[in-house]
Amino acid sequence: MGLQSGRDKDNWRDLVMERGPVGRWRPALGTAGVLSGDEVLFDADGTGRLHSHSVVFGEETIAFRWRMAHRGRLILLVDGEEEAVAMEFRDHISDAGRATVLAEVANPGFWIMPDPLKWAGDT
Repeated sequence: MGLQSGRDKDNWRDLVMERGPVGRWRPALGTAGVLSGDEVLFDADGTGRLHSHSVVFGEETIAFRWRMAHRGRLILLVDGEEEAVAMEFRDHISDAGRATVLAEVANPGFWIMPDPLKWAGDT
């Protein structure tokens, strides 16, 4: 059963803010995701991967570790460097329509990505 299965949206958002964004997330790019795209996988064991692909730059995968410092505050560890990300949910509109996305507070995107993230499923 997935993170969103059987739960209303508010409870699901609370779980993400408390326990972390476990699952598969993709940038909310609308139809532009056909040409390039990232996928961020947050595994329940605190590991994760950012997989990027584009027609121009090819493919790359970055492994990381993650943990929640406190509600809405994600700590990412990449190559020995620790980075804090303050998370929030917000409405986002693209050419594919309206969606609720996960973004970084005071940032249009999420972490090193220029776009907010949309839930894409379980890992």
